[in-house]
Amino acid sequence: MGVFEGCNRHYISVDIQSRITGGWSDGLFPDKDTSDAVCINAQGGYQFRLFPGGEENPPLYDMDGIPLYKWDGQAVQPRTKAELDADRAAIPPAPPSEYERLRADVDFIAAMQGMVL
Repeated sequence: MGVFEGCNRHYISVDIQSRITGGWSDGLFPDKDTSDAVCINAQGGYQFRLFPGGEENPPLYDMDGIPLYKWDGQAVQPRTKAELDADRAAIPPAPPSEYERLRADVDFIAAMQGMVL
């Protein structure tokens, strides 16, 4: 056991759908507000871990910004593929790029003049 093991509390923040949106150790963030947080380990190490013996400071989101874990009221759980896919499907489409808007304008003007580009 390292010098800091068993000295710190580990917290998570969750959204209204119980998805884990943040995680930290009071070793690194002793002054962070924990009033709406869930303490998942009262005797953790200095670095935050979701699970005892798990990865230090694990990623909480995938590359699309979708939360990977949820809080079931008693424990951290990985989210299912169906849950991740539902979040992914709910991501709004990206707005058109400047090039796409310009191209649409050019196509519209050409169409108004009876031209096809």
